[in-house]
Amino acid sequence: MSKNMFKEVDRMPRMVKKTIELDQDYIDTARRIFAVRTEKEAVNKALEMVIIDNQIIETHESLGGKGELIEDVFK
Repeated sequence: MSKNMFKEVDRMPRMVKKTIELDQDYIDTARRIFAVRTEKEAVNKALEMVIIDNQIIETHESLGGKGELIEDVFK
């Protein structure tokens, strides 16, 4: 596995201000799951996890997709 697999997550954050509508229940749940203080932290952590999950799936596929369990977990 490449040591740069998580390079997007390891980089310095480029923060931008956004005005978007989000599901408050999702934000509250993410705050509890990640045990963070702010909604901003919860949303950023959730986005980070999406990127990591995608990288895991892409790496698995690049290895020939041996085994079906990982696809079942992320469906």
